[in-house]
Amino acid sequence: MPYTTLEQLQTIIPAQELANLTNDDRMTNEIKVEVVNSAIVYADELINAYLRNKYKLPLKSVPQIITNISTDITAFRLYSRRPQKLPEHIKNRYDEAIKILTNIKKEEMILDLPSEHPEIEVTPPSQMVVTNKTSTSKKFNDSIWNGFGL
Repeated sequence: MPYTTLEQLQTIIPAQELANLTNDDRMTNEIKVEVVNSAIVYADELINAYLRNKYKLPLKSVPQIITNISTDITAFRLYSRRPQKLPEHIKNRYDEAIKILTNIKKEEMILDLPSEHPEIEVTPPSQMVVTNKTSTSKKFNDSIWNGFGL
């Protein structure tokens, strides 16, 4: 399952612009879906290359941040077909996506993947223990413990 879709890509690139980026025939205003899909595959493979040693692939649930990264890399890849049209914000979003992937790889950022953290592995929160003992009513007071060299 791809990390992004054509519909998500259209949230950052208008349909007419997508048609211009994907279609080499200037006589039609159609979006070439196969070109978009090729860019999505590239983006997903790049993301997987960063995640491969840290997470089990394919991801069972895709966090929104991975969807956003895939969309940004896909947009950059499509604009790379027409480098003279590369908007600054697309380049900035691509640079940020690569920075986030690098941070995930270095474990400076961790993806919140519920399927990767089964309940049995989660450490329960610590609990405070309350007793009715005072420092003088303990069987082993501080002077006894100090005798053990602790």
